[in-house]
Amino acid sequence: MWCLFVGSVHAMGLEEALDAAVARSPSADLAAARVAEAEARVREARGHLLPSATIAGGAVVQRKITVNLADNLPDIPLIDPTQLQPLVVVPQAQLQARAEVVQPLVAPAAWAGGAAAREGVALARADGAVLDVQVQRAVVGAWHASAEAHALVGDAAAGVELAQRLLERGRALVDAGVASEDQLLGFQRAEAVAEGNLAVATVAAEAADGVLDQLTGLDGAADGREPPADVPDLAGLLARMDRADLEQSRVRVVAAEAGMRVEERSAWPILAARGSVAAATPAPDLGAPVVWNVQLAATVPLLQGGVTRARVAGADERVAQASAAVRAARELAEIEVRRAHGDLARAIAALASREKALDLAEQAVAAAERRLGDGGGSLLAVQQAQAEQIVARAELTRARADASRAADLLDLAVIDRR
Repeated sequence: MWCLFVGSVHAMGLEEALDAAVARSPSADLAAARVAEAEARVREARGHLLPSATIAGGAVVQRKITVNLADNLPDIPLIDPTQLQPLVVVPQAQLQARAEVVQPLVAPAAWAGGAAAREGVALARADGAVLDVQVQRAVVGAWHASAEAHALVGDAAAGVELAQRLLERGRALVDAGVASEDQLLGFQRAEAVAEGNLAVATVAAEAADGVLDQLTGLDGAADGREPPADVPDLAGLLARMDRADLEQSRVRVVAAEAGMRVEERSAWPILAARGSVAAATPAPDLGAPVVWNVQLAATVPLLQGGVTRARVAGADERVAQASAAVRAARELAEIEVRRAHGDLARAIAALASREKALDLAEQAVAAAERRLGDGGGSLLAVQQAQAEQIVARAELTRARADASRAADLLDLAVIDRR
């Protein structure tokens, strides 16, 4: 732990900040809405494979019509026209109802549409994962900015303490007659500068915490952690990449292929069973009051003016584009990993250099204080050595923050959270 917290500020870990940011991000609602829309398309595609039913009804009102067959028959031996009864064709009023049920049996385009809709759900989820990763990248930056700002507050507070202690020693020397009052001006200026640095660092920490609060909804500051000691192997990182954008590009290819199958099968025959029942009341004088029938019919598209072929060609091009995007996404991901790996390597090298510089600065302070205690040094030399020590400590703090930030960004570039 190398982060200083003031008062009772809540110290949040990076995992806590990431979870909170993803949960409250507007992109989470957007992704959920897109997934719900895609799932609705799945249900719509399934509906084309389920039975459909229609009901129709009506009323017929007209004058009763009778036909006397005897008046229209020629003379036929052995038939007595007077024995023929008049024929009633339609009653004066009649209610009619008709119900029809259609069940698709072989519907290639509908089957392919259902598969394409399911791939659409997978694509919507992949898009949501990419949005989550974008939020996470912003949180990683804000979290490390907060951690660095609070660490610099600690350094500034230590600088104020050193300046005050040195000023007290100077006043003691003035009281002992070893130094003059004008020699204290430099130490007083150093104290004022240190207090100003502390004020600036405190404001910067508050600003960084505000950004982190805006992203996560958590009131607190980043709980800084130790940077890595070494750089991981680049080849191993590239081999185990697992990123949302790579998954998104892969799913786009699958979705494009599913869409091409839909267009291809739109020219295939459709086989469906159709059944209907019709009823009329009152019963007609001719025929039964209820009539039903069952049909098995096939629909074969023959000529559509080249529309199907054009759609298949367009879908094939979309597959080619999605496949090219996969290669492009892979190359961009590898470039990002290489850059993040280089940033971490430079940060760790700079960290080692800053640690050595701080060690030398601390040795210089100790030597200056020993010379002053032996009577051969000066307060000014001690002040200069301590000023260099304060600067070296601040640079080390920044180097630590850079190395820790670079390590987290490299982790996110290799395997993101989703």
